[in-house]
Amino acid sequence: MLHPILGAKIRWTQPNGWVFSPVLVGPDFIDYTLEKGPHTGRHAVQPMHYHRIAPGIELTSWYEEVGTIVNIIWYLESQTTHRFAALPAWAAEDFSVLVGDNQDPDYLARVRELAATKPDGPRHVLADDGYFELL
Repeated sequence: MLHPILGAKIRWTQPNGWVFSPVLVGPDFIDYTLEKGPHTGRHAVQPMHYHRIAPGIELTSWYEEVGTIVNIIWYLESQTTHRFAALPAWAAEDFSVLVGDNQDPDYLARVRELAATKPDGPRHVLADDGYFELL
């Protein structure tokens, strides 16, 4: 069994066809690239909060620059996850606007402009289960 998720390099798959790879989980950040899904090519390094809920069960949470709130419960023994994410209405309307790298100032300027001029709600909620494998 993996213990803990911190320091891991993984490939993470959600049932809606989203595949994040590679995903690096640091002590206070998550670094991911969307390999497959509605905004393939998105790369992000997000400041993250980590909490060990119980032996083998860990939680990571972060707030993205576009306004998305993400919580992932990692079940280490089964290598499964539960995701809860709430995306702004404008981002869920066309996921392709999220393609880019949040380390790129031009990308940040573009999504901040969208966030300032487009509707935030109603939020698009993702509450689903996935799995991960070590790379």
